[in-house]
Amino acid sequence: MVKLSSMSRGAETKEMILKAALDFTSRWGLESLSIGELAKKVGMSKSGLFGHFNSKEKLQTMVLDYASTNFVNEVLLPAFKSPRGIPRIEATVENWYAWMDKQHTGGCPFAAAAFEYDDRPGAVQDHLRKYLDEMINSFVRSAEIAVEVGHFKKDTDCKEFAFRFYSYLLGLHLYDRLLKEDQALELHKKAFHDLMSNYLV
Repeated sequence: MVKLSSMSRGAETKEMILKAALDFTSRWGLESLSIGELAKKVGMSKSGLFGHFNSKEKLQTMVLDYASTNFVNEVLLPAFKSPRGIPRIEATVENWYAWMDKQHTGGCPFAAAAFEYDDRPGAVQDHLRKYLDEMINSFVRSAEIAVEVGHFKKDTDCKEFAFRFYSYLLGLHLYDRLLKEDQALELHKKAFHDLMSNYLV
């Protein structure tokens, strides 16, 4: 019982650390994240926090793991409960809006990291690419399903759809977070509607 309790406390501590790290990263970027800075933020000693991650690179990749789990749980899995095809794609977008608003004070951590690490080879870039590939492939598969159920045209280029679908979402983050465009959400909704119209049967 003691061991289980200790493991539970350890898991809770790591969850608290990663949550704080993800919030920090969404605002300031993965490269700015340091064990020393994070230790101050969560009220731990640097050595105590170091014991959970062992290196800055390990901390960064675990933050990406945590962000991915969060994204899947908040955006993709709830969307999978919607009917296949267009309803599932629309649910993904609505869930993305909610995730963007409530989860991270600085916006999408993947978008921020993509600009930081696009020209920086290494373990963090490899980790990030893996998750972005998985995300984009899920959009490709959503389009393929829409074709299969007869919602999208049979000649739909599903990779093109995924490219445009994700590009519009990245544009939403840019217009909303950096440019402070009041109409960013409405602009995205219109762009998404026009995108879907191109593929409808």
